[in-house]
Amino acid sequence: MNIVSLDGVSKTLIGSPLFTNVSLGIEEGERIGLVGRNGSGKSTFLKLLSGSFESDAGSMARKRGLRVSVLPQSPTAEPGATLANFLLEGDSPSVRLVRDYEDAVHGRVPMDHGRLDALHRRMDGEGGFLLERRYASLCTEFGLPGPETTMDGFSGGMVKKAAIARCLAADSDLILLDEPTNHLDLESIELLERKLGSSSFAFVVVTHDRAFLEATCVRILEIDRRAIHSYLGDYDTFLRMRRERWELLEKADSRREAILKIEMKWLMRGARARATKSERRKRVIKDMQAAALERPGEMGGFSSQTRRLGKKILELKSVSKSYDGQKVFEPFSYEFAKGDRIGVVGPNGCGKTTLLAIMTGALAPDEGALDRGVNTACAFYGQTTDGLPMDLRAIDFIRKHAELTTLGDGSVLDAERLLERFLFDRTMHEQKLSTLSGGELRRLQLVSVLAEHPNLLVLDEPTNDLDIDTIELLEDYIEDFDGCVVVVSHDRAFLDGVTATTIAFDGRGRAALFPGSYGEYREALAEEASAASEREEAARKTANQASGIDGRGRKRARKPSYADKLEYEGILDEIAALEDEKAALEALFSSGSSGEEFERAGKRYAELDPLIERKTARWEELARLID
Repeated sequence: MNIVSLDGVSKTLIGSPLFTNVSLGIEEGERIGLVGRNGSGKSTFLKLLSGSFESDAGSMARKRGLRVSVLPQSPTAEPGATLANFLLEGDSPSVRLVRDYEDAVHGRVPMDHGRLDALHRRMDGEGGFLLERRYASLCTEFGLPGPETTMDGFSGGMVKKAAIARCLAADSDLILLDEPTNHLDLESIELLERKLGSSSFAFVVVTHDRAFLEATCVRILEIDRRAIHSYLGDYDTFLRMRRERWELLEKADSRREAILKIEMKWLMRGARARATKSERRKRVIKDMQAAALERPGEMGGFSSQTRRLGKKILELKSVSKSYDGQKVFEPFSYEFAKGDRIGVVGPNGCGKTTLLAIMTGALAPDEGALDRGVNTACAFYGQTTDGLPMDLRAIDFIRKHAELTTLGDGSVLDAERLLERFLFDRTMHEQKLSTLSGGELRRLQLVSVLAEHPNLLVLDEPTNDLDIDTIELLEDYIEDFDGCVVVVSHDRAFLDGVTATTIAFDGRGRAALFPGSYGEYREALAEEASAASEREEAARKTANQASGIDGRGRKRARKPSYADKLEYEGILDEIAALEDEKAALEALFSSGSSGEEFERAGKRYAELDPLIERKTARWEELARLID
């Protein structure tokens, strides 16, 4: 069943049509990836689906009562907001209910006892307590702190995790995710994959992460030259089907050109013949000329000439770093060699970016030293565009880095032709950086870094905000690069494509060197975990044999102890006392009293149900033992 249907939908922004005459549907539980070049309209399409944008033409129909959650590309928290405040943002009925209940219980909103009692019954009947438990569970899984923690000090990755938890906890029919993997560590990305893989809701995800698309999506939508094409299958199937589609289009265009050539010869005959020509045939020729296949612009191959490397590139000698007395990572040593392709991985906050900053000289280590080769020319491509001169024109920005760029084959490009090779046409050269989109800024920043002819290339999350075409160009560049490359990335396909050695931080200050790509490192970890599990199972069997547990994990029945009998005799009275206390509090709520006593009663009332459940479970356990 369709939950969203589009019929002839078009959208134009700033005078430029992004997509026209789009007709498609989204089914219940469907898992869709949305791809396209930067600026093609992916985020705009998500906003149309969410209802925050209206289409310029065509119509959209949504299932009655459709519940939609949105993960923005760059979620933000209000200054001073706690994690609980952030999670309870939104206007869905369930979120409003939980927010009202929390405000009432904690005395943030004056409320009489009758209304609080009614709220509690609604929380119980409408799943409010279940939503709170989902929030708590997801926050724990994503490694977030307690709900009363202020988010002012959260990193971008922590805010993104909180926003994901908020999206997934809501009981939604459709979730729209805009670049969900940006700023996440690899473990969190894999956790999100598992959550989406086991979900029942439909989702549409915009991402450049090819491994994520492959793992989560069964249908790909591509925005290409103002049209949206649908491909049923995973990302690899999409690549194959798109290639086949283009082959058919190219063949059809070749036939059109052959026919047009014949028709043009007919049209160009002498003036006397032209006077009697059919107007209809002239219109056909004109239509054939207008029907030429519009081919997307392609980025040219790019390999800059690398500066000569000496015997020594860079050596880290027991470097370490601390912040506010807390060590980020223990002393680490490594001597980089020509041709090194090194991936740096680990959880958010473990010190990956700090290590890169030490390597580039932007940060001094607290301990240890760096020994840099005299011929080493380091270029750094950071996570964000912060610090770029936004008032400069694109052409002037590139000229600041390189007036002329010598390619690997010895040919020379001036700044204009270098920009054109990266799909910045002449009309964009005069634009100020402040007018470019986020993806265009990142692409321009990449051009400036590669144009400097480095021999040590240091990349910190280079795929953030780049489209897949640009990522593949960067992969090709690294493949032909003669120097040394060090890259921090959450993009597993990128890591596996460009790295051969892995530095893995464990999140506790230690870094280990692994001779293989990230995929090989994960396989080694899985094998090690499997071997450890087998050892634990063998040890468990040995211990069971010694303690009298049979092969099915059943322990020989033991006789209840004297303490068990005493507890059993009194536990029903304890449960009854708790039930009486709960009833007394409910009576208090109805009495009309207020003040501190009312607030204390509200907090105690919230504690009673879980306590009664635990006592009841213990009574059942003792009953099985004694009876």
